Amino acid sequence: MLSTTKCFAWRLRFPFRLPNVFSTSLYSSNPAAVQTTKHPEVRPLEDIPGVSGKSALPYVGSIFLSKSLDYKLDDVQVKTFCSQLQKKFGDIVRIRIKNNWGVFIFDPDLAKEVLEIQLKYPYRPPVDILRVYNDRHKLSQSLVTLNGEAWARLRKPAQQLMLRPLAVSAYVDTLSKVAEDFVQKYQDGGTIEDLRPVLVDYATESVGMLCFNRRFGCMDKTGIIDIKFIEDIFDAVDVDSKSLGFKPYLYVSTPMYRKFKRALDHVYSVFQVEIKNALSTLEKVKAEGKLEEYLEKPNLLYSLLSHPKMTPADVDRTLLDLFIAGIESTSNTLSLLWFELAKNQDKQEKLYKEISSVCGNGDVTKEALANMSYLKACVRETMRIYSPTSPGSYRRFDKDVVLGGYHIPAGTELVLCFQQMCEDPRLFKSPEKFLPERFMRDDTTLTEEYKNTNPFAILPFGFGPRSCIGQRFAETEMHVLTAKFFRRFKASLLPDTNKTMEYKYRTFAVPKNAVPLTITPRV
Repeated sequence: MLSTTKCFAWRLRFPFRLPNVFSTSLYSSNPAAVQTTKHPEVRPLEDIPGVSGKSALPYVGSIFLSKSLDYKLDDVQVKTFCSQLQKKFGDIVRIRIKNNWGVFIFDPDLAKEVLEIQLKYPYRPPVDILRVYNDRHKLSQSLVTLNGEAWARLRKPAQQLMLRPLAVSAYVDTLSKVAEDFVQKYQDGGTIEDLRPVLVDYATESVGMLCFNRRFGCMDKTGIIDIKFIEDIFDAVDVDSKSLGFKPYLYVSTPMYRKFKRALDHVYSVFQVEIKNALSTLEKVKAEGKLEEYLEKPNLLYSLLSHPKMTPADVDRTLLDLFIAGIESTSNTLSLLWFELAKNQDKQEKLYKEISSVCGNGDVTKEALANMSYLKACVRETMRIYSPTSPGSYRRFDKDVVLGGYHIPAGTELVLCFQQMCEDPRLFKSPEKFLPERFMRDDTTLTEEYKNTNPFAILPFGFGPRSCIGQRFAETEMHVLTAKFFRRFKASLLPDTNKTMEYKYRTFAVPKNAVPLTITPRV
C-alpha cells in the first residue's frame, strides 16, 4: 500500500482536538467470561443431529454428505446446501468441515445464545485470497484478514470513527449533494435500462466523498472504477470463502488468482492516486493556515489519521476496504430495494407520503431521516428477502461452551444461518412478500403473526464487535438517495419485466439480470 508517511512527513497531530463524538471508547478489553453452564443437563456434541458413517469422516466426509443431499460440491450456492441440511436434520446440525466439526444453526434463540457469548478476540475465518495478495505485495492486513490482538488494535479506532450514529450523521449533507446530482440527472423521467450500473456510479461518487472528500464526476462521465473489476474481486472472494478443499493459489498463481490480482491492482492503483491527492490537499490547506476552516466539514481521512492508535498503513487499509465494499454492497442493495418498491406500488406510495410529510418543502436532512421509520423498514425488509451475505454469521470459540444443552468443544465451527431464518415461515409469515410493516412497531395494518418478533432472526450487518464496520455509512447512503429519488419520481417496472427477482451471491446478493425502471416525475 502507498505509505501515508511518504505523503505526510508529519504525523497529522494538530493543535485542536477532534469533536467528542469521535473520542468515546466502544470496545471493552475486559469482556465477560465465556458462558459454560446455561443448561442444567448437558449432552455431548455427538448427540446433535447430523452426519454419521462415511459422511463423518475427516476431509472426505463432505463428499459423501453432498451425495446424500444430492448436492454438487462445485455448487457455490451455499443457500441450497444449508436448506437441504435443515430439511434433513433440523434446526441444529452437526457436520464435518475438513477435519473439524461444524454446527449449523437455523434457530434465532440458539443464535442469540451464540452471539451473547463474549470473547476478547472473536474469531472469523480470514479472506485467504486477500491475505495472500497483501502478503505478496508486502501490504498490511485489514479487518477482514486479521484476528486476535492485531484485529482488535485496528477495530477499536475504526469503530469509534465509523459506527457511532452521531459520527456518521455528520456526513448526511455531503451525501445529500451527491444524491441531488443523481436525481437531477433524471429530472425529465424516462427509462433506466439497468439500475445497477448507474447505482454503482452513485455509490462510487458517494464513497469517494467519504474517503477522499472529492467528487469524481462518475455520474457525468465514465466512472473511475470499471465495474467489471469490482465484480471480478467479489467473484473470487466468494468462491474462495466457500471452498472447503485445497486452495492451489496458495502455492502457485492460478487463473482465478490472476484474475483477482488484475482487478485488485486496478482498484488499488486508483486508490493510490486518490489518497495521495487527498493528503496533498490537507498539506496545502495546513500550510496556508486554513486547515481548521477546511475541517468544518467532516473529513474521514483526517479523522482516521488523527487517531493516536491508527498508523498510516492502518488508514490506507481501512479506507481501501470501505471504498471497495461500499461500492459493491450499496449499489446491489439499492437495486434490490428499488425493484421491490417499483413492483409494490402501494408500498412505494406509502413511502412517498412519509417522505413528503417529514420533509415538507425542506431538504432530506439528518433530522428528517431520523423520522423516516418506514424508509428504514423498507431497507430492512429488502435485506430480509435478499440476505446481503450467505448463509449468515460465523463463530468459533477458544473455550468449551454450552449451546442449546449441547457441549460444544473449543474450536468447533459455528455457522448461524440467518438467510434461512429470514425465509422461514415460522418466523416470518409469507416470507416471499415485501412487507416493510413487519418492522414497524406502531403499524396496525399487519397482524402480529407477520411481525418480526425475534431480533436475532435478521442481522444483515452481523452482530457485536465483528459486525460490518461500514454499516452506518451504507445505511445513510441508501436512506438519503432513496428519500430524494422517490420524493421526486414514481418508478415502475417495464410490462415484460420478470416480477420474481433472480439473484446470486458474489459475496453480496446481486441481481442476475438487468433491472430496468420507468421513471415518471411527480407533479
